[in-house]
Amino acid sequence: MRCDRQLPCKTCVSKDIALSCTYTPDPQRKAVVVGVGDRIQQLEALVRSLMQQQQQQQQQPNSQDGATATSPMPSEHGNGNMRLHSHGSNYVSSVHWAAILDSISELNDTYETERQAAMLTSGDHVPHYSPGPRLLYEPVQATKDEIISSIPARAVVDRMVARYFNTQDVAPAVLSSGQFLQEVRSHPPFHFNSNDSTNMHFPLQYEIFWQDPDATSFAWLGLLFSIMCLSTQYQHLTEDPAEPESLMRVHMFRERAVHCLVLGHFTKGGPHVLETMIIHCTSEIFMYKDAEIGLWLLLGILVQLALSLGYHRDPQNFSHISPFAGEMRRRVWAAIVQMDLRLSSQMGLPRLLKSQQCDTSEPRNLLDSDFDEASVELPPSRPETEVTPVLYGLAKIRIDSIGVLISDLVADTREHLLPEIMHLDGKLHEAETSLPPIFRWQPLGQSLMIPPQIVLHRLALQLTVQRLVISLHRRYLSASYAADERYEYSREACVRAAIKILEFQQMVHEETQPGGLLYPVRWLRSSLLQSIFLLGMSILCYYVQLMKSATNVPLDRDKILELLRNTYPIWLRSSTVSQDARKAVEYLSLVLGLPHQQHHTQLANKTTAAPSTTPHDQVAWDAYHGD
Repeated sequence: MRCDRQLPCKTCVSKDIALSCTYTPDPQRKAVVVGVGDRIQQLEALVRSLMQQQQQQQQQPNSQDGATATSPMPSEHGNGNMRLHSHGSNYVSSVHWAAILDSISELNDTYETERQAAMLTSGDHVPHYSPGPRLLYEPVQATKDEIISSIPARAVVDRMVARYFNTQDVAPAVLSSGQFLQEVRSHPPFHFNSNDSTNMHFPLQYEIFWQDPDATSFAWLGLLFSIMCLSTQYQHLTEDPAEPESLMRVHMFRERAVHCLVLGHFTKGGPHVLETMIIHCTSEIFMYKDAEIGLWLLLGILVQLALSLGYHRDPQNFSHISPFAGEMRRRVWAAIVQMDLRLSSQMGLPRLLKSQQCDTSEPRNLLDSDFDEASVELPPSRPETEVTPVLYGLAKIRIDSIGVLISDLVADTREHLLPEIMHLDGKLHEAETSLPPIFRWQPLGQSLMIPPQIVLHRLALQLTVQRLVISLHRRYLSASYAADERYEYSREACVRAAIKILEFQQMVHEETQPGGLLYPVRWLRSSLLQSIFLLGMSILCYYVQLMKSATNVPLDRDKILELLRNTYPIWLRSSTVSQDARKAVEYLSLVLGLPHQQHHTQLANKTTAAPSTTPHDQVAWDAYHGD
């Protein structure tokens, strides 16, 4: 059958594969300029046609399977986005920011070729680093003597370890400090049985190490190097100006931690391995300015190790696990679950863990000094008005308890009905109101006496809530639901969540400048937060496009455009070192109608003026990260 060269063509429509209709570009022809309005009309016509077909199919009785009206059906709207390229394929879910932006690019095919060419050209100027986490790629050619010899003098290491334990925002509370500053100086010499080290305080093991470094296991050495790496990252990222020597130490400690894990056969598990990998993964998160698939793969190894070691089962099921060891296992497991949910969401992929296979209880709100190896039983949790190193993790657990349900629903290939969506929406807001008082959001004007790290934690929790709102309601923002009043709440909830995200982005940008309320904790920004900002931006860009054809637009278009205009210079600054930020700049320039020449001149100027940076040099780039 001869193709009529329409999009979609009649052949594809007749075969019910209209959404797959594409053409191979003719290199000898110039691209036909198709107006955005025309493409929207074509897409709307296609959507109406598909909806009519779907309604006709649903009206036909199904007497064979006897399925009820409430049974989940295959989803027509949650297939996600699959990109095919010369190196293979990439997939992200339908609620990932890249999938949302790609849905806009389908409405603006006039600009697609030009944008891709510009991205490829400009990408040559962005610094390239190691292909991913060093544990996946680093060749190990080091001996134990070489590794030990690279450890600084004890006085220097003491300061690094003390900085790690005194800055509880650095990493999850997976280690017991054991009142480090007192114990490491006062503990008497003793005989150490290396086979009985599972439940020992870190300070105890630390003292033993200095007595006999050669007798220390690779796993514990890896733990020490990962602590020194993250502690030195904190030092480097808070220095004004940053010292090159501290950056070199970060590189070296990072590599040594990897060497120790590999030489210690970390895949076999054992004491300290999970803690080392959690701290190492946390350090890796701060290394990268964009989402890194290697981190998600590394997380997969961490999750499988934890499962093989039984961390997914509550220690109360096993009488031989002491109260101290059991509580520390709960802390480790909580950190892994939280990391799984956040990295999987950042990648737009299903989370790795399944809730029905796990029964580990959440850890208690306790100080490290509240219990130790000699404890016969755990004390009761401190009230949530008392801030401990564990309390922020408990606050995240409260939101994540609903977040995992939303994540699983989004990843489900079956369609879920509106009542189920609204039920989870209510549960999410209940979880938000049940947060510990110190972590409930308050305007900055009412938070002047609150420590900046607490304010940043409040903000991170709020961003997580808004991300989950978008994940729940995103599908109802599409053009196919625009005329249905039943989904008006979902549409408004989705857009309002995106508006809040961009308002928070502007706030973070302003308050992390010198003299700002969040300037002391500016280093805690990571690519995890940036991915949420990208999600908010992509939703509003999509909504602006949708408003061009929709008649019932309840939200203020001018306010949304103003928010997008305010974020443009923020992304432009980040574009010197972030490919995701460059993509944000490209789409924002399109939506805002920025003149083509002006836009590319700004990008070129930013790229030319970009300083030589590394993934660690986060202070130099104003991307708003961290969770």
